[in-house]
Amino acid sequence: MKKISLSLLVVSISLFFLLSFAMPETASKLKDSISSMKIIYSYSVTKSFSARTEETIRITSVPSGKEETKDLQVRMDAKLEDTPLNIRAVVRESLNKPEVSNYTSTFTGPEKGFSQRKYYLTKNYDKGRYMVIRTNKVTGAEKVYAGTYYEPSVQDPLVNWSRDEK
Repeated sequence: MKKISLSLLVVSISLFFLLSFAMPETASKLKDSISSMKIIYSYSVTKSFSARTEETIRITSVPSGKEETKDLQVRMDAKLEDTPLNIRAVVRESLNKPEVSNYTSTFTGPEKGFSQRKYYLTKNYDKGRYMVIRTNKVTGAEKVYAGTYYEPSVQDPLVNWSRDEK
């Protein structure tokens, strides 16, 4: 079995180098394909949740008696810390997908007695630690990677709220 795997590896590498000279644009596509097929390595990813974090953005401030309409696009992406480039894609596969919201909203000022209404958007993230064990399929050698992740929270990823001020 190891001889077949080693032969497959040699053929794949030879094909990659042959194509890189003959058709460079095809070689880069093949390179991405080989890494995504995980021919050489297998990966095991475990995550552990530690806390919920948030990022609050002020959308607008509307004076009393006024009205304002805005087109909004909000995007939440997973963030990684202490993550080498060679395993970044593997870790991202195990995290929640990005949240994207596009909407048009009308914001109104407060009732009399208040001077303005401030509108906010809070992005909620789940923070935790991940561990990746990369195993070489040919040699059986293992390497362990660890780091911190932030992913869009499953519960209430985006919360809109406002506050009236005097």
